[in-house]
Amino acid sequence: MEDICETPYRISGEVRRELSKIKKSDGKLTSDIFKSLADPARIKIIEALGMQELCVCVLVEVIGLQYSALSYHLKNLKESGLISCEKEGNFLIYKLTEKGKAANQFISLSKKLK
Repeated sequence: MEDICETPYRISGEVRRELSKIKKSDGKLTSDIFKSLADPARIKIIEALGMQELCVCVLVEVIGLQYSALSYHLKNLKESGLISCEKEGNFLIYKLTEKGKAANQFISLSKKLK
């Protein structure tokens, strides 16, 4: 990586290597996560599932959406890899994935930024 501009300081080799990785990355994975979190209902779903694995019937009550609207948001979160579900008897139980847990931590931290 060439010097980007003339500055009074130098960039270390280690930082230069890390900056090179940023240049090569397209950022799509991270932007997809932020797109998935760009709706208040989906944030509420992540927060609720951060407390406990839940079935759709509980999420409908907690989030305050109709089943069809909730289903749309759950599909979005599932496709982005933030949540997963397992069938237990007649119920679909939703839970956070590792990526979803990280998103929930971000949500918690962002609430402290006022």
